[in-house]
Amino acid sequence: MTNPICHVDIPLADTETGTEFYRKVFGWEIDTSFPGYPMFKAEGGPGGGFVAKGDGPMQMQSVRIFMLTNDINATLEQIEANGGQTVMPRTEIEGGHGAFAVFNDPSGTTLALYQAPAQQ
Repeated sequence: MTNPICHVDIPLADTETGTEFYRKVFGWEIDTSFPGYPMFKAEGGPGGGFVAKGDGPMQMQSVRIFMLTNDINATLEQIEANGGQTVMPRTEIEGGHGAFAVFNDPSGTTLALYQAPAQQ
């Protein structure tokens, strides 16, 4: 399996202004049905979500890219065996929406993994 980019989180200082910006400028469809985590669909590319910009536990300072995997724990083992570091272990997404984990590559770049519910 290749591990395609499947999701992108974009931090926003102001969720309402930020989501409106992306909707108007890029024509993205914005879905606000998941409380506190508006999501976007971008035609021809992976979708994603908007998170609060900051340094708190559910915030981030820069864009985070998620790669799809069939087995988060096995992929984290490969990451660590090749010089990367687990930042956040496998974490279930509320509501049965799959799971994710966060890691740093050997350069210190923070990225994430996503495992779909059907693959759990």
